[in-house]
Amino acid sequence: MRAILAIIAMGFALPVLAAEVPSQTKDFVSNATVGNKFEIDTSQLALKYGKSPEVQSFAHQMITDHTKAGEDLKKALNEAKIEPPENALDMAHEEKYAKLRLFTTKDGFDSAYVYDQLKAHEDAVAKFKDYAANGPTPQVKAFAAALLPTLEHHLAMAKDLNDKMRSHS
Repeated sequence: MRAILAIIAMGFALPVLAAEVPSQTKDFVSNATVGNKFEIDTSQLALKYGKSPEVQSFAHQMITDHTKAGEDLKKALNEAKIEPPENALDMAHEEKYAKLRLFTTKDGFDSAYVYDQLKAHEDAVAKFKDYAANGPTPQVKAFAAALLPTLEHHLAMAKDLNDKMRSHS
């Protein structure tokens, strides 16, 4: 019963979709939502299957920071009166997640996870830089600019971890 009431309440809480959301904003928000979920989901795998204490620590930070990023994005979208997209992975990220799950039974999980994080953060930093500079929706642009230093820090951490993993293999 609680779940039904929560679903009904959420329906009333959703902001009204703005008349015309620029396609650049739709694309950015969709990519940010998918990327954020991928970071959290794969980091949860790392907490279960990661062997290195550094990987475990990195995964904890990714979950904490990306959970906050998701909340901040929802706030920005609410302010811009834009309905948030479904919080789900797209096909490409589903495939990456499934491939990473295969490593849970092998020794290569840590390095595969770190490599995926490196690539995901390279992509995120590029997209956030672009939107922070050129995005047409002020609230979403401010969100992108505010999160960019965190993503750049994550990228530096992922690069360092990736270098360590490669030097130990």
